Amino acid sequence: MTRPTARVLALLEILQAGGTRTTADLAIRLDVDERTVRRYVDHLINLDIPVWSVRGRYGGYRLAPGYRMPPLMLTDDEALAVLLGLVAGLRAGLVTTSATAMESAAAKIRRVLPGALGRRLDALLAAADFTTAARPPETGGAANAPCTRTGSSSTPGAGT
Repeated sequence: MTRPTARVLALLEILQAGGTRTTADLAIRLDVDERTVRRYVDHLINLDIPVWSVRGRYGGYRLAPGYRMPPLMLTDDEALAVLLGLVAGLRAGLVTTSATAMESAAAKIRRVLPGALGRRLDALLAAADFTTAARPPETGGAANAPCTRTGSSSTPGAGT
């Protein structure tokens, strides 16, 4: 039996295909009853996904025009780069938002990593040379400060 969360995501995928789907059609496709379909639609609405209800004989559910949930597809190397960048940013005190937001983002990505990639990340973090203590995040205007690199003016090809 498929888990409810998987069926809610399957409902979103069906609705993204376009058109208006009747409750009966959705119930058959998801292998649930019509009341459960209505609960799943409520879940999507609670997630701020604009599901519209169409009344009438040929009514049903559809997504708001133009709405499409963009997938975030990363290769293994890209996922590692993002996670290492978050860790390095935290350690260097380069936090432009709250540190909690960065830790939360890293945790979300880490949760979906395949086992082998998670072990690779652990090995990279263990081998990384973070020998200095983490700097506290800068306060007061750090979010508006320009991103600069030390010595960038002497770098060939750097704009002056």
